[in-house]
Amino acid sequence: MKRQLDWLTPLIMAVLAAGSLQGASLTLDQVLARMEQQGDTLRSLEADLTQRKWTDILQEFDQGESGRFQFLKASGEVYLRKDIQRPQPNFLVIRKGEVIFYQPAIKQAQRHQLGENKDKAEFLLLGFGTSREALQEAYRIALLGEEEVDGRHTYVVELTPRSERVSAFFSKIVLWIDSQLWVPIQQKLVEPTEDYLLVGFRNVRLNPKLSPQDFELKIPKDVKVVGSG
Repeated sequence: MKRQLDWLTPLIMAVLAAGSLQGASLTLDQVLARMEQQGDTLRSLEADLTQRKWTDILQEFDQGESGRFQFLKASGEVYLRKDIQRPQPNFLVIRKGEVIFYQPAIKQAQRHQLGENKDKAEFLLLGFGTSREALQEAYRIALLGEEEVDGRHTYVVELTPRSERVSAFFSKIVLWIDSQLWVPIQQKLVEPTEDYLLVGFRNVRLNPKLSPQDFELKIPKDVKVVGSG
């Protein structure tokens, strides 16, 4: 009997050790490495989206919005689409260096070239396939800890812009990185005034079948288009 126990002891210890490693917290470098590994295979994404704006002077959120979020990387281009359905439908598309914001209620669409505002306009893509080198070059990065968001375990990563131009838009950005998907399921974009936008991604689908045509807005002829095309 003792020999059997002696034989089993190393196996039991190995199993216990493996279990403790699986439940162990990761370092910042490990989190960034797993995000980058996921990013290497991430070509497209779909998710349900919610967003709420916090106004610091009032100490309250607005009523919030909900809809759908999509993005695609294809042929060296990045495409982004945000369709808000409630409470007031509006549509935002970024493609080929241009942003279009369409508001059906007032029959108006704004069209602008991104130019130097590209960093601000594509903030929602942070953490979705962004390389570790690019993140570290643009931001000072800190791991704030671990939190549960809607029942999912996340690592909380804080990004502080190195560029004065970007920090004029956002003084810091916080990402809640899902520890299974390795993409953000929540973002907090903090302005210099301490107002912030809290964005949530739910029912995330990685690499759904999308094409550039899915990012074309069909704008009715009676809609007024303003801005530079």
